[in-house]
Amino acid sequence: MTRFKQSIEQGYVKVISPDKIKAKSLVKSADEAIYSAKKIPLEPNTLKSIIRELYEGLRQFCEAIGYLKSYKFLSHEAITYFIEEILNEPKLSAKFDRYRKIRNGINYYGDDVSEETVKEALIEIPEVIEQLKKHIKSI
Repeated sequence: MTRFKQSIEQGYVKVISPDKIKAKSLVKSADEAIYSAKKIPLEPNTLKSIIRELYEGLRQFCEAIGYLKSYKFLSHEAITYFIEEILNEPKLSAKFDRYRKIRNGINYYGDDVSEETVKEALIEIPEVIEQLKKHIKSI
């Protein structure tokens, strides 16, 4: 059994009716989060905020795809499996998971993040979203 199917069985993903309205709203929110992250000045005291905002945009975009494909995620880790196994995007899944772990480290353990990592994320996360756009036909 795939990890995504396990996530469904364990209640981390709900199978729902497709919801274009929610998907459209989440895409808009994702765009706004990425836009905001790019506007925050790159300073030692803003690095965590930039990463959080970038990750939030990426997560919302992935959730939008989920709503179009009849899934509601109750776990960020399940999104990793969704990207890999349902969208068949293992490289993008690995990138999502990397930023999920960085964001979790910041949020739950007070981890610091380097300026280099943030600069990389400012480029890479919008690129990941761009590559995922092919999974959103028209909403």
